[in-house]
Amino acid sequence: MDNTTTKDYLDSDQEVWDQEYKNKEWDYLADITEFARYSIVYGYIRKYLSTNSKGILDMGCGTGILYDMLLDSEKEGFTGVDLSTEAIKIASQKSPTNTFQVGNILDYTPQKQYDIIVFNESLHYVTNTAKVLLAYSNHLTSNGVIISSLYSHKNTNDPAYTIIENKIAEMENSPDFEVLDKVSLFNHKAELKWYLHLLKRKDEDVN
Repeated sequence: MDNTTTKDYLDSDQEVWDQEYKNKEWDYLADITEFARYSIVYGYIRKYLSTNSKGILDMGCGTGILYDMLLDSEKEGFTGVDLSTEAIKIASQKSPTNTFQVGNILDYTPQKQYDIIVFNESLHYVTNTAKVLLAYSNHLTSNGVIISSLYSHKNTNDPAYTIIENKIAEMENSPDFEVLDKVSLFNHKAELKWYLHLLKRKDEDVN
């Protein structure tokens, strides 16, 4: 059987990630072509971060690009988690506290409640997306939300393209979540496309 027909995630290897960050292969994430995507994520954060903020959990934080966009007051209670030790080493230079941690999205357990949990290009690497989102939503405050960003591959024949499309369907058809907002973003200069979702547990009160 062709495994690409049933596989619902992309492979992820910590050693590979570390080497790629050492080689600065992910530095382009700070380029202007990525700015619009990060701006949408940040806009949702500004909308839903409460006055008495419990903080933001950024799963797949990389070197802390989203953290760089936050105001000082918005950085209170922030936690960034990434599989790459090299990325966390770089990100940790931005904060004197234990803001950034090495962790695997599949077995990391949040230690507190958050107003917002961000999956910034990280749901690609998990199996059973809806189950993962449900588990993390247990660590949201009563009005908390989940923000997801997923890159859509240019080549529609690439198995990764189908994997992402299936993940989007999983999120949107989940009986546990309401899609508060969905944005499809296309950067014409770089010819890159992303899907961004704002999700909320259905068993919680919606603002």
